[in-house]
Amino acid sequence: MFHRVRQYSLSSIQPSAGNLGISIELMLKALLAKHNPLFVFKALPTELQLMFVCPESLPKEFNWRIFDIELRSFKYEMKELDECIPIFYVVFPEHKQELSAHFKLLARIRNASVHSILPSFQKYDLERLAYLALKLFAIAESTGALITFALAYITKEDKAFLSVFDKERIERVKSKVEEAKKKSKDIAGGKALLSIDGWESHVTDCPICGSEGVLSGSCDAEYDSQVGEDTPDEILIFSADYFICEDCGLRLDDAKELELAGMDTIYDISHKLDSWHKDHYEPESNEYM
Repeated sequence: MFHRVRQYSLSSIQPSAGNLGISIELMLKALLAKHNPLFVFKALPTELQLMFVCPESLPKEFNWRIFDIELRSFKYEMKELDECIPIFYVVFPEHKQELSAHFKLLARIRNASVHSILPSFQKYDLERLAYLALKLFAIAESTGALITFALAYITKEDKAFLSVFDKERIERVKSKVEEAKKKSKDIAGGKALLSIDGWESHVTDCPICGSEGVLSGSCDAEYDSQVGEDTPDEILIFSADYFICEDCGLRLDDAKELELAGMDTIYDISHKLDSWHKDHYEPESNEYM
């Protein structure tokens, strides 16, 4: 369906967007369930939780089959898409930066698309969903999470799309850069200076006009272990996956586009470690004390 929409530029992309959204969610949950069913269920009986966490600790006479029908009949509530995406990042951190911008797009439009209320949506957004679906399928396939689906495979048409998508991304970034350069010539006065709060944004200079623009992404505390040191140094890293400059209009939609535009995608913001610890680890003060 997606390939027909892309090839013939059909006016309605609603069915393709909805099906891609559903397929990505199901693949994501299958991939997580392959590692542990607790990653996809909201609540399970204590017996099942123990079985999935530490099966080796249960007595030999433990009978898990009494729950078999209930598990297969969807009696237990499953987690929503936006609850599963952060778990995916924990289990597969090497794919977080590459796919996070596309997952954000999916989370934004998924519910609306499957209920026939499609928000502002372009053909490129549909292609990004297809890109995410194929990338996620490849990850799931490599881990054996989709082994039971004998007819599931990436076709020649899929591979051709991925190749064209990467080539078009290069041309798209070139076009964005040229348009931003033209607009930057008309910017009057001084360069914009920004101030933001939160851990999902970071301010940096625009590579085109020099004004301050906003990166979107995520922060993670890591440990930088130096040779010969017993205690590694803690560092705070901001991983960028989107950029926008309000002055020249430059907009880069994922980490790959940032790289193609010559921008950094990893920023060391260890000078904010104290604030990070305060926001994430320190308990709130007791107002009654």
